[in-house]
Amino acid sequence: MKKLIIACAAVLALGMMSCQNTKMCYQIDFKVDGKILYSYNVYGTSADIDASIEQTKKAQAAVLGGQAVEVLRNKLPNLLSKEDCTGGVIYDR
Repeated sequence: MKKLIIACAAVLALGMMSCQNTKMCYQIDFKVDGKILYSYNVYGTSADIDASIEQTKKAQAAVLGGQAVEVLRNKLPNLLSKEDCTGGVIYDR
């Protein structure tokens, strides 16, 4: 029984670690003063998306003169492939 519990815990831990590296489609929204300036979809792992967001956030803040940029990230589970995960919209201020 003890070995079964240990085996189940090991399988669960491996499953949780592999989920972190799963590529998904995310919608990224950039907001300034509560208004969405730009929205786009990107396909990748959660860690890759976070790194990309930080770089883009710094660039946007530099362009906007240091104004605070809020970034929202949402998973799009219905878009399963990289080919489906495309598009971007620029909003008027």
